[in-house]
Amino acid sequence: MNDLTLQTIDVEASPLTPITSSLSSVVLTAKSGRFEIKDELRQVLALTADGVLHISDNYLSDPYVMAFIDRLEHEEFDFQIQSASMVQIKSLYDTAAQHAGQGSQAETLRQAQALELIGHAHKAGASDIHIVVGHDITKLFYRVHGLLWEARQEKSEVGNELCSALYNSMCDVSKEHYQAHIPQDARVSRRFVEQLGLFGARIATRPLVDGPLMIMRLLYDDASKQTLDELGFLPEQIEHFARLRSLPYGVNLFTGPTGSGKSKSLQVNLNLLHDETEGTRHILTLENPPEYRLKANQSALGAAETWSEAITNTVRLDPDVLMYGELRDLASAQAAYTGGMTGHQVWSTLHTNDAIAAIPRLIDMGVPHYLVTDPALTTGIINQSLLPVLCPHCKVPLLEHQSALDKALFNRLAKLHMVDQVYLTGEGCPQCKGMALVDRTVAAEMLLTDLLFMKVFNEQGASAARRHWVKEMGGITKIAHARMKIAAGIVDPRHAETMVGPLDFDQQLVELSHA
Repeated sequence: MNDLTLQTIDVEASPLTPITSSLSSVVLTAKSGRFEIKDELRQVLALTADGVLHISDNYLSDPYVMAFIDRLEHEEFDFQIQSASMVQIKSLYDTAAQHAGQGSQAETLRQAQALELIGHAHKAGASDIHIVVGHDITKLFYRVHGLLWEARQEKSEVGNELCSALYNSMCDVSKEHYQAHIPQDARVSRRFVEQLGLFGARIATRPLVDGPLMIMRLLYDDASKQTLDELGFLPEQIEHFARLRSLPYGVNLFTGPTGSGKSKSLQVNLNLLHDETEGTRHILTLENPPEYRLKANQSALGAAETWSEAITNTVRLDPDVLMYGELRDLASAQAAYTGGMTGHQVWSTLHTNDAIAAIPRLIDMGVPHYLVTDPALTTGIINQSLLPVLCPHCKVPLLEHQSALDKALFNRLAKLHMVDQVYLTGEGCPQCKGMALVDRTVAAEMLLTDLLFMKVFNEQGASAARRHWVKEMGGITKIAHARMKIAAGIVDPRHAETMVGPLDFDQQLVELSHA
């Protein structure tokens, strides 16, 4: 597991600023508080949950005060110092003690910690927060650049209370309260996500052997990377996207694992479609929940709607282009194909390992074979993963660090004649905040179907169709795209193999075709 040096992350302003004013009555240095201190020190300082450290004017340089500041910095707690009189400090503790009883105080404290946690993850650029509650300790992880980094540890009871505060007081829940022994899903209330500088956030929980697991996905109102080139697609892939956007109808699918950037690529592509048509086509979406702001009429799944009912409803709303967040089951997949058959351009997502695997997956879901294998209906399939990008300032050449690489992987690189071009993650530096990584880039494959491809699939199966796509149609596989990123020195081959598979798999495919 990686260690995340979060205190070095530089941001212009804390995203918690708009909401923490209501938390000034929670004193974290009070008895039983998160940063409990001795009575003598409480006379000269108080730390409130809005991140303000109130210090008596005459004690700003006191060694015990300085030691407490070191403690906060060591625990990576964001705070600002504000001078105060001892009378004002005593008043803070008195107010906190009277604040709606101990039960309310504890709940507000946990909510403050939850807000701090989300704000901290936001500044780290995390896509997800993992709260793993065990028998004795709670471990908190952030997913940054696609990898998990341990942020900190808390007591087990703190983790349970944190999960409860997040679910019960910060989410829009239509059913029961937080229950650690069953799986639950919820959306974080809009008043919190907007003030945190997010577009949205959703929570999923599941009981583990030692305690509950809570995952929070952070959805950013991200204005960066608004072109396919910036996402990392190849020029020929960008041309394929333009071709798909120009078609009058058909089903186009973004596929890949969870967290592979499908929704972001979908956003950029649909925004391009809007701009190219100058807003003359009605683009209607159905999402649960919406993950990015689109140049479209965006709609969320209603509380009383099923996914398939909502999809059926969208076809009646005079759309030209339909975007469904995910094809989840047979009913939603059939509804999407109905949209394609009735003259609509349809875009959606599906979880598969490669582009061609989407075809048998849809057939297994129950969509009629003749619909899925009709190239006029299934017009385009994109499969993608996201690869961590090496820090250009501290990456190191493989030739100088061969011992860091697994021998089998080194041999694969040698077989592919790539050793001289490869760089590995370094030790981290100030420019990358100690992570050795700076971004993520897409590795993708795009299939534009035709009659001959579908004929090969129908007669010989998915493997033969993939060989035909690569050899006869010039298909660039996701692994081949990843190899290009490695050869350019921007991706560590270890990350690439973890995300997309063995780098020599394409060669195995070609060799098999000659056997």
